[in-house]
Amino acid sequence: MMRLPAIFSDGMVIGKNARVWGWAEPGNRINIIFLGKQYEVTAAVCGRFEATILSEEYGGPHELTIGEKTIKDVHVGKVWLCGGQSNMEWPLARTRPLLSEHIKDNAQIRAFRVEGGFRFNGPAQDVSGSWQAATGVLLEKMFAVPYFFAQAIISDNIPIGLINVALGGTTIETWLPEEIIRTYPDLYNEFAPFKQPGYAENLKKIDEDRAENWYHTQEATDKGMSEGWYLPGYDHSSWKEKMLFDKSNLPEYGAVWYRKDVFLPEDFDGPVALSLGRIADIVRSYVNGELVPSLNGQYPPTMCIIPDGLLKPGKNTIAIQVIGPSTKPFFVPGLRYELTGKNKCISLLGPWKRRQGCVMPYLEPRKALFRVPTCNYNHMLAPVLGYDVDGVIWYQGESNTQKPQVYKALFNDFVAHLRTHYTEDLPVIFTQLASFVSPEHTTGDNWAQLREQQRQCQEIPNTAMAVTIDCGEWNDIHPKDKKTVGERLALCARRLAYGEDVACYGPSAKEAVINGGELIINFDHGVGLWAKNGRPLVEVIDSDEKSHHFYAKISEDTLVAQVGEIAANRVRFAWTDYPAVVLYNAYNLPASPFNIPITTHSCHK
Repeated sequence: MMRLPAIFSDGMVIGKNARVWGWAEPGNRINIIFLGKQYEVTAAVCGRFEATILSEEYGGPHELTIGEKTIKDVHVGKVWLCGGQSNMEWPLARTRPLLSEHIKDNAQIRAFRVEGGFRFNGPAQDVSGSWQAATGVLLEKMFAVPYFFAQAIISDNIPIGLINVALGGTTIETWLPEEIIRTYPDLYNEFAPFKQPGYAENLKKIDEDRAENWYHTQEATDKGMSEGWYLPGYDHSSWKEKMLFDKSNLPEYGAVWYRKDVFLPEDFDGPVALSLGRIADIVRSYVNGELVPSLNGQYPPTMCIIPDGLLKPGKNTIAIQVIGPSTKPFFVPGLRYELTGKNKCISLLGPWKRRQGCVMPYLEPRKALFRVPTCNYNHMLAPVLGYDVDGVIWYQGESNTQKPQVYKALFNDFVAHLRTHYTEDLPVIFTQLASFVSPEHTTGDNWAQLREQQRQCQEIPNTAMAVTIDCGEWNDIHPKDKKTVGERLALCARRLAYGEDVACYGPSAKEAVINGGELIINFDHGVGLWAKNGRPLVEVIDSDEKSHHFYAKISEDTLVAQVGEIAANRVRFAWTDYPAVVLYNAYNLPASPFNIPITTHSCHK
């Protein structure tokens, strides 16, 4: 019996030189027919067969026959592998409030979404998934960055195929094969136990039991606080008025209750959305005593549609239970906290009544199995490698900010491995992390270090980096402006993969020198250099590793700062999680934050 991978299925987009493969009985001859051409291959001893089918023109629909199977609605087009973590898999539905006018049906854009998962014992042969066109209800589930990327490169009705291989929270090492992980002892020691039969299952069971006991104790301790508070005669004396974002006297771990009376006018029509910004970490929302279905966690932002008939004109009570098993329970400021009807919006900011729930011990988080080195490579990526693509776009790195120092080496290995399945100059275009500040402000300069590692990855031949430092949201790790990200990746693709003469690079710090007490920073692609949101502030690090800050002025395509006779080693710019000032060139493309050595130091007294 012949078998084909799931990616070879109805609705697929293939390149002009498309590799197809499958499995059959060893020695069986497989006949392949496409666009009037016939190819004959023989299954190897291992059962695998493959062939390259050629097309002269873009378009479709066509039929592809492989053995006894016929694949319909096949289009010849441009194909891209789109990988990374949650910002790559973020769906269009969650960007619609900001970008609705730019989201349109387009049957020429088709995506194959690899179903997420992990595997520890070697690469899988196949994945689960299907090809979907960017139309109708499927459009809302389309990954936003790849969709806007495709919008920006599509031309002359050439179909675009997107192979989406992304999973939230994953690190770069989870996308590397075991043979590479073996060269990093710490990573291999983390991975090796999972090869033992039953190890992952046993770990999962221990984690589940520990969590179940914690939540059982929390619920039992908290019992009664969720009952009766909305009924007449309830004693509310233990509820104290607090501002929503007031963190004073919150438990380190445990539960907190919030309650607010909201008065609705007669003409407040539905459907009504309850928006609660972001809340760490587990959320239960009640309206007039009824638990309403909502997103139960801080990612994505908490929002729900209140069932019809639950709200009424006049007084309504909203209550929120926030549970923090591994972090202090709190509300993230700067986001939407409101009731939104058809024609009106009522803010939920200001004072609330707050009551302490149960105080609990710290709950050790469950082992994130999807963060075990090589596990996503085995389950999701390896089975689709070799499918003909024009290049790769990559948006990942947030989960590597805890240990940013080795990212460059790991990403180098990642690119090199991809190219073993394609050509040595396969275009790889990656996204530098956007600006963001942890709600707890505990990240230090890890995000800046990770961005610098990414900046240095541009040394890899035939790669490009889309700078998105200006696309971030200080209080949300998932910025909604995925359109700008997709378009900047597309500019790089047009130049790198398709040879178009388009500007795709922002100012890139090339050299820093000190001469006569004057620091001069030169840039590549710095024509028309300008600054947004204030004066550029550069940070000079001296020979004792002390930091000195100086305002710089823009002089043509350079930055110039008066630094005196400082014994400087290097200079940094935008070296923070969320830099205020961004540099751009004449094409409105931003400069990457940087940390570069000062190569000449000539002070004149």
